[in-house]
Amino acid sequence: MYKTLFFLTVLLLLNGCSPGKNDAAFTSGKNPAAQAMKKSSKWWNGMHREIIGKLSSDPELILIGNSIFQSVNDAEEIWKKHLDQYRTVNMGISGDRTENVIWRLQHGALENIDPRVAVILIGTNNVDGNHYLTISTPEELAGGIWRICEIVQEKLPGTRILLMGILPYGKRPNFRNNIIKATNRLISRFPERDPDIHYTDIGYLYQNDNGGVKKELMPDFLHPDAEGLMMMFDALEKDISRLMDDKDLADQTKY
Repeated sequence: MYKTLFFLTVLLLLNGCSPGKNDAAFTSGKNPAAQAMKKSSKWWNGMHREIIGKLSSDPELILIGNSIFQSVNDAEEIWKKHLDQYRTVNMGISGDRTENVIWRLQHGALENIDPRVAVILIGTNNVDGNHYLTISTPEELAGGIWRICEIVQEKLPGTRILLMGILPYGKRPNFRNNIIKATNRLISRFPERDPDIHYTDIGYLYQNDNGGVKKELMPDFLHPDAEGLMMMFDALEKDISRLMDDKDLADQTKY
């Protein structure tokens, strides 16, 4: 019975009608991963204000995410090779779950800007049972990520979304990584629901033959090191460049 209910839930999520109309189960109050949540720490709120302060640079590219993107702030070579050319604003904040990103996007992080591309990488903290009291199911997490995409489209209708699959986690195969894989299967279908969302999964770059993460690229089995981050943006460059330059996409009308 439970397997049948699970299958029906996934089927409904993947084959639902247009977003915002019949997707109540996907983003409603029943899904905690799709709700806005502000953190109380002074550091986090300071980081949020700092990001808002950078918006006056009129960015062409924004990075929306957690500590994986925040760590790019210290990767000088990546900025020189990939990011400076687009007046990039990095909106990654360590520890963020989908709920925290939703709050930030609704409270100033997307105001008075019109970037051409938004890259989104979020979700690994939603399945971290070591540091958080709750773990999202794949369906909840996909719903939270969908809500983030929805907010970006509402506030930045001319911006193209490049949605990344959640990166793999762990020294060896594990339950947390199973949730990540299941979530990625769900969000990889987002372009079918909305062609203005473009999906890419570069997780294979970090996986070894045993189903775990390569320690030489992710020393803590979660965060890419300098080499791993460079590999990430080397892999993303083709998609980012295409979305930046595609005039046909620029002429499309959001709906």
